[in-house]
Amino acid sequence: MGFEVTRIGTAMGNAYLIKGNHIALVDTRAPFGRHLLLKGLEKADVGIGDIEYILITHSHMDHAGNAAMIKELSGAQVIAGAPDVPCIEGREDRWKSGVSKSAQVLDKLPGAVLEMYMKFKPFTVDRTVSDGDVIEELGLQVVATPGHTDGGVTYWDREGGRAFIGDMMSYIMHRPGMPSLAASQSLEEIFASQEKLASLGLDTAYPGHGEIIRPDASAIIADYSAKMSRKYTCA
Repeated sequence: MGFEVTRIGTAMGNAYLIKGNHIALVDTRAPFGRHLLLKGLEKADVGIGDIEYILITHSHMDHAGNAAMIKELSGAQVIAGAPDVPCIEGREDRWKSGVSKSAQVLDKLPGAVLEMYMKFKPFTVDRTVSDGDVIEELGLQVVATPGHTDGGVTYWDREGGRAFIGDMMSYIMHRPGMPSLAASQSLEEIFASQEKLASLGLDTAYPGHGEIIRPDASAIIADYSAKMSRKYTCA
């Protein structure tokens, strides 16, 4: 199923507009990025009311921050990975201890401070998805990619050789980068998820931060993941 993709964002965070038989938004940027999001939609000649689906790659503020607003104004159906839904809906704390040394420092801060950093208006997820599920309306397959969050997912356009990968790898200034480990749950799962993305034969990957990864996105992800896996194994 063919569709056009428009990146709306900067190195600080991306949302992606899908325009085809249906109009969808993959991630929604942070609340403070609302103006740029709305400006990007306007430039693409899409009103909020036109959005039919909101696809969330994971539950962090800089990806789910404006979803409540868009859902309220459009009636769009929200789709997200099942394990992340309690955080999205505000039923669990959004800050969870990360795997880096800086996370140990952050853990010593008052919980209210960390929750304020991760704060966004909660909203109801209409459809929970798991590995292998297919979103027929958009022609996308769900690939579970945990590690950064427990319920992180990738939305894979198998036919088009492209995928929306959330924070599984950044590409700021065309340089690969790891997810923020201060807010990641498992290094082992991150590397396993990256290996899974590398196996998909992607030509194009749409990351949550940075530029679009292309061409040979899977090869770029594979090379970087192998390099970082060796680094952390030897550390």
